[in-house]
Amino acid sequence: MSLNFTQQENIGFRYVVDALRCDSPYGDARVRKLRFYGSDEKEALLKDLRNVCAVMATLEEKNDKYSRIERLMMQLKDIRRSVERCREIALNEVELFELKRFLLQSELIAPVFAEINEAAQLQDIDILAQSEALRLLDLDGQHAATFFIPDVYSKTLRAARKEKRRVEEELRRAQGEKERAPLMAERAKLAAVEDDEERRIRTELSESLRPFLDGILACMDAIGMFDFTLARAKLARRCGGVMPELTADVIEMEDMVNPRIAEALQERKRSFTPVSIAMGKGATVITGANMGGKSVALKTIALNAYALSAGILPFAKKAKLPLFDGVHIVSEDLENVDRGLSSFGAEIVRFNEVLDACGLSGKTAGQESGKHMLLLDEFARGTNPEEGAMIVKAVTRFLNRRDTFSVLTTHYDGVAEEAGAHYEVVGLRDMDTARVKTEIDAAKKEEGADVIAAHMNYGLYRVEKEQGCPRDALNICRLLSLEGEILNDIETLY
Repeated sequence: MSLNFTQQENIGFRYVVDALRCDSPYGDARVRKLRFYGSDEKEALLKDLRNVCAVMATLEEKNDKYSRIERLMMQLKDIRRSVERCREIALNEVELFELKRFLLQSELIAPVFAEINEAAQLQDIDILAQSEALRLLDLDGQHAATFFIPDVYSKTLRAARKEKRRVEEELRRAQGEKERAPLMAERAKLAAVEDDEERRIRTELSESLRPFLDGILACMDAIGMFDFTLARAKLARRCGGVMPELTADVIEMEDMVNPRIAEALQERKRSFTPVSIAMGKGATVITGANMGGKSVALKTIALNAYALSAGILPFAKKAKLPLFDGVHIVSEDLENVDRGLSSFGAEIVRFNEVLDACGLSGKTAGQESGKHMLLLDEFARGTNPEEGAMIVKAVTRFLNRRDTFSVLTTHYDGVAEEAGAHYEVVGLRDMDTARVKTEIDAAKKEEGADVIAAHMNYGLYRVEKEQGCPRDALNICRLLSLEGEILNDIETLY
């Protein structure tokens, strides 16, 4: 079960896809129809990613060549359908013209690609000029970006055109309808002969092209794959992509970034705190205050795992992780509750669907389902806290016994005790309280929360000795000067 569009958008995957700027329609087609690699396709994915890294490594050295080939690819039109039609029917004059233009561009693109590839050494990508096919359409040998069947191609065509020109000259001199009428009729007959002969020639040309159609389509595929590879390399250089190590049983991600969230923070003059995490199979729990970035960490993990399966380099300093067949998110924010259920009810329905997809439910236990990652964001927050804590503990205990990777964020106490690993958002633990309080006092009343957010550390640290959830909420109440009587009662209750 893949993530739906809303979930992809929420974790930042659609942002990443939209940031893949291809130059050719064949590259754009690759982006529109992304290939997701399964866990049994590790070698194919690694070869693909090595190509991305090779392009990224040569972008500066071959900058002028990459700029040149980008300009050439921008001039291409998508004529795949015409080429495929040519297998069965004759192409019309416009289609032959567009095919000739593509073949002329391939003649220009191929040598530039060869110079790039001398440095990049890409695997299984080779753009070859289709010179033999071009010779068939370049009837006058001029390599002009036009298509016209010259007179020398056919005696019948030459004679019909010559006679038609004579009649047209007489028509220009003719006076009166009586003199013009027979000439118009004669011209129409000659034009019909010309059209029939041109149609016959186009049919012959189309038949002559058929042995070269596979090569032309392969050229389009190669251009599309190179263009898509170049787009991913430029994205990786811009956002910090790294070649991953594919593992079976561990995830070790150092300084992961979520480009969508990073850009949103940058617009507000704040910076993204990279996320690092190491975990194995079973359940990993992330705790922290409600302002503490648990969801950001979860989305960042989900984005990088999901992007990898689509052939996109993880956005991290270092990345070791499996290739997953499915990345699944259960979050109240992402669920559609139009089935008439409460948000909590929708969560349970979605959770059951995910368990079925991963082969973890009673109905699907033992069935082959591939390698999956489950992410639960503040599960059961839609019910009362006492019941919610018990439910999340039970779910964590269940997932920790299973041979899959699960990550849960929660603000409930005691849940981490049931997990294999526990991470906590750093939050406010290293904050200079006096300094922050001074900044809040100097700011407008409604900006207090923004001041705190600017000082919040959204990084994760591993909790080796179990402890309750952090009390950042109490600190936030103090910093924002909650009503004194209420604050005293809260501190007494703590």
